[in-house]
Amino acid sequence: MYEKFFSLDDLPFDGLPDPRFYFVGNCQHSALEVLTSNLSRNGAICVLSGPSGSGKTTLVRMLIRSLPKRMAIISIDDPRLDEHMLLATILRASGVVATSFESIAELTLKLRRLLEHSVQSGIVTTVILDEAQGLSDEVIEQIRLISNIEGELGKMINFLLVGQEDLISNLNKPMHKMFVGRVKAFASINALKRDEVHSYINFRMQMAGCHDPVFTTEAINTLYKGTGGLPRIINSVADRALCIAFNAQKKRISSHMVKKAIEVVRRKKSIFVIGFKAFFKSLILTLFAKIPLLLCGVAISCAVFFASYHYLPRYIDSQSLLSMVQKDELLQKNYARALSVIVPAHDKASREVKLFKASVNESLFKSDSIDTLIKIWGYQREDLDKASCIDLSRVNLECRVEQQDFDFIKMVNRPVVISMRNDDLIPFYAVLYKTSDSVSEIILNNRLWKVKTAYVKDHYDGEFTLIGVAEPSGKSRDRNKNSLDDFFDRVSKSSFVKVFYNFAKALDGENEALKIDADSDLSSKDMKKLYLLFKDLSSDDDLNYSLYDNLSGRGPYLEKN
Repeated sequence: MYEKFFSLDDLPFDGLPDPRFYFVGNCQHSALEVLTSNLSRNGAICVLSGPSGSGKTTLVRMLIRSLPKRMAIISIDDPRLDEHMLLATILRASGVVATSFESIAELTLKLRRLLEHSVQSGIVTTVILDEAQGLSDEVIEQIRLISNIEGELGKMINFLLVGQEDLISNLNKPMHKMFVGRVKAFASINALKRDEVHSYINFRMQMAGCHDPVFTTEAINTLYKGTGGLPRIINSVADRALCIAFNAQKKRISSHMVKKAIEVVRRKKSIFVIGFKAFFKSLILTLFAKIPLLLCGVAISCAVFFASYHYLPRYIDSQSLLSMVQKDELLQKNYARALSVIVPAHDKASREVKLFKASVNESLFKSDSIDTLIKIWGYQREDLDKASCIDLSRVNLECRVEQQDFDFIKMVNRPVVISMRNDDLIPFYAVLYKTSDSVSEIILNNRLWKVKTAYVKDHYDGEFTLIGVAEPSGKSRDRNKNSLDDFFDRVSKSSFVKVFYNFAKALDGENEALKIDADSDLSSKDMKKLYLLFKDLSSDDDLNYSLYDNLSGRGPYLEKN
């Protein structure tokens, strides 16, 4: 709306938590430093408090960017949960199946095994609970109990509680005395001071591309008094002030304009009244100033046109200036280079790159990618809510979390949810839908992208989650045997030969016992015998399961068997 008028590249006071526009004041810098140093290792409970609108969410995003690469971040935004839901949410966010039928003791045992595996892999797990002032006393006590889980290397999980000032009041209750004793750091964010508001306004305007002073000193002082120094309210009032200045065609924002903006944002005066006054002033200005100037400009333009029509043809060549520019290759290259700097997304390719980066920044939650993978299999919940791995048991499917290299994914031959890290080392999740040696198709935020396979390999973090057919199980060997007999009665010979050949080559390409001929006549008993021999020779449970899953022929594949 007003970006071009003020020579802006972006909206400087947009409400979205954009890291580029994050202003680090004294208290923000201190809080970020304290939280980074304590959460970079295992076994820390930290508390971040501050008034509503002070920028806690944006600071947490900056904190995640500054934490070590091998950090598993679990974000919980809804405080309305109990002890059971807390454990189940942490497990599900980590890719572990957790049901509502399991007891707290069973869920705690699963969590201990998960944390031991993570610590052995060098991964630090941190749980961030937003709006923590709404947590119940029982959940706070459960957090303390979880933080006490220890292994051979000590404590194995971090917690960061983020909330308003009421959070500190809740923690100061006598019943939470032991919890407070476990807290390693209390950090707080306060409202900006008067001089910080001046720096904040100028910083965001410069980051948006405007390097000339737009807000006067009196306007910023008025802004500070009217907002109390809270960044969220400052953004709303400053954005409204820029709109008012644009409507009035003023390049400088005065204290009076800021007062009008505060009246609108704080609902002290009707927007209709302010809009009517602005319209009336614009009408008077148009009638007595703009129209006479416009008529004068038209007269001058006509005079220049007629003079040029009569006198210029005898002095200039018939070749137009435009054709001269188009023939100059050096000028064209410099023009394209300048255009790419001034307008980053002026062509289709650069727009696609910008959209791709936006999709990466929005794909931070594994549960969203799991829901997409389930839809690729052709399933969704009846209530159209987000599906999870726990919903697959009724259709004889299961989720498996594997830690293998990228070549193993190609052999598994299933669409998978892969854990990745962007150029800023922030973790995100994507669905690997198709792949080849040169090009891969990934799904980010429900949008399909074609990227180079080298990009996926470079950003792959070593862990993926797949959906496959549940293996037969039973209390006796006979029941398991019958399940395998039924299974191999349904497997065709052609698909068995193709799948088994690939997996046998991965296990041991020189093993004569596993070699089969494409023309040989294999019965279901022969196929079952080869399958059991493969399992005897292999000690890799992931490889054994993937062979069984591929032989089922059910569901989608990266490449059709």
